[in-house]
Amino acid sequence: MGIMKILLVTGKFAEKEAKKLAKKYGCDVLVAPVDIASFLSVETVRREDIKERYDLLIVPGTLKIDLGEVEEKTGIKTVLGPTDIANLGIVLENIDRIKLSKTVPADRLLKALLKKKALDDIKKTDSNSFVKKMLLRKGNFLVGDLPVGRDFPQRVVAEIVNIGALDRERLVRTAEYYRDCGADIIDLGVNEKNPDIVKDAISYLKDLKLPLSIDSMEKENIDAAIDSGINLILSFDRALLKEYSDIDVPSVIIPDRKGIPEDLRRRIKLLMDNIKLAERRGFKTIIADPILSPVNFGFTKSIIAYKKLEKYGYPMLMGAGNVTELFDADSTGMNALLCAIASECGVDMVLTTEASTRTKGSVRELSIASKMMYLCKKRNTVPKGLGLDLLTDEYG
Repeated sequence: MGIMKILLVTGKFAEKEAKKLAKKYGCDVLVAPVDIASFLSVETVRREDIKERYDLLIVPGTLKIDLGEVEEKTGIKTVLGPTDIANLGIVLENIDRIKLSKTVPADRLLKALLKKKALDDIKKTDSNSFVKKMLLRKGNFLVGDLPVGRDFPQRVVAEIVNIGALDRERLVRTAEYYRDCGADIIDLGVNEKNPDIVKDAISYLKDLKLPLSIDSMEKENIDAAIDSGINLILSFDRALLKEYSDIDVPSVIIPDRKGIPEDLRRRIKLLMDNIKLAERRGFKTIIADPILSPVNFGFTKSIIAYKKLEKYGYPMLMGAGNVTELFDADSTGMNALLCAIASECGVDMVLTTEASTRTKGSVRELSIASKMMYLCKKRNTVPKGLGLDLLTDEYG
């Protein structure tokens, strides 16, 4: 920032964070006599409160007051900072590279830089050194070569429904579309008992260089998938668990294939009993899925089940498509909120499909939302002004 002397104006609520950033970037802070910075007025920024000479006065980007009046009153060039204090650091870091405005918040001017910083933060999670270090921590594991867990963004599992109905060209085309939309894992949904279809599908898709999962409750299909090098198995209930032992492939465990109890205690008990059985039978990596229920059929209770299961420390998967497929509403905001709920519940993977018009775009939406939630946790902020967004006037 050269020798420019900067004064940051904020309210009492953001005082601590503003002072922390000011110290880092060599600025000073003026705490105005209001709790929320948005309530600042021309009168609250008083010349007598400013004890030194400054080159620049930066006020919160949410202010609607006439900054020309502030400038006239204080004798200091006055501009808008970011709308969210979480982005103040990147503004100060790039203060010499941008021309701040009296009418346009700094984070809008810095949108390209914010996006680059967001993507750089995400990219760091792919570095060999980061992955190697994080895999030593409990709760992180590999699905194929893909690191998954609490120290990584939520991974998006994109299901190709009923692969038996697709020829090779359509299967590959669908998988490539999911990959290009940001899917981390391609899931092969198999409706019928047909191990040959499973083997063929896995061989067709190996060139994608993405982990593959099998979504089937048929033992013959799962056997074929394991023999063909599948990376993830969905899903085992108690009956199917008894057919297997010493499984190295990460495996999703559910309460019961015949019906999911709405009663929370029973649902969680069934799932935990199955998980304990899987452990006794030598399943190496266990992923819990209490099953997300559709709206009006136990949706809220199922979310509570995920939250209650978090304390046990098992990785978790949530089927976001269970909600979006059965809701006549645009999926963009729904997927963002479902990803946020999943994040707060400690869920590591979210699954969806685009088998219906209601879910068109869901893979890309969840891919963006999962990265947004990772940045939220990393920066300890709300999902606003991150550099990535799902706003419909910006995305699409």
